Amino acid sequence: MIADDPAQPLLPAPWPARIVASLVDLLVILVWLLLVTGFGLVLTPFVAGSSVPGLLLTDVIAFCFTVLPTGLYLTLTEVAPAAGTLGKRMRRLAVQTAPSRARVTSIAVRNAIKLVPWQLAHFAVSRFILDDQFQVALACYGASVMLVITTIALAARDPERRALHDRLAGTRVVALGP
Repeated sequence: MIADDPAQPLLPAPWPARIVASLVDLLVILVWLLLVTGFGLVLTPFVAGSSVPGLLLTDVIAFCFTVLPTGLYLTLTEVAPAAGTLGKRMRRLAVQTAPSRARVTSIAVRNAIKLVPWQLAHFAVSRFILDDQFQVALACYGASVMLVITTIALAARDPERRALHDRLAGTRVVALGP
């Protein structure tokens, strides 16, 4: 549990701990994606017709089964008393606003911004696969990559290691102790 005592400021989370926490969280997300993929493969033969869904439906399906559940995982675990995802808890990290625990709105904004590159990449992939709106696909892919590079560069230069989503939401990831 994160302390609300401003007299005991918490230090920014060290890079190795953040990287390990991110890898653990990516593993959790990967397990979800594998379950969804398996479920989809089992159901596909029973779905009426062999028609390919339209672009909008493809985008909605990708969002509802990948980005939305990931956002919920991140947000619900970070607003919980431990103030962190499974990876963050394993590495004794937490998300906070200076100087106390982050509010639900800050966490939700943080994670929505964090997932924008992923959603843009989904837009690009669906357009590449369906061979539709090639220019839009390139723009979405380019924007996704640029946002990721920007957020990494910002975090690397920031003394508190805040990425773009942390800066915009007013949050930071802190170490809870050794």
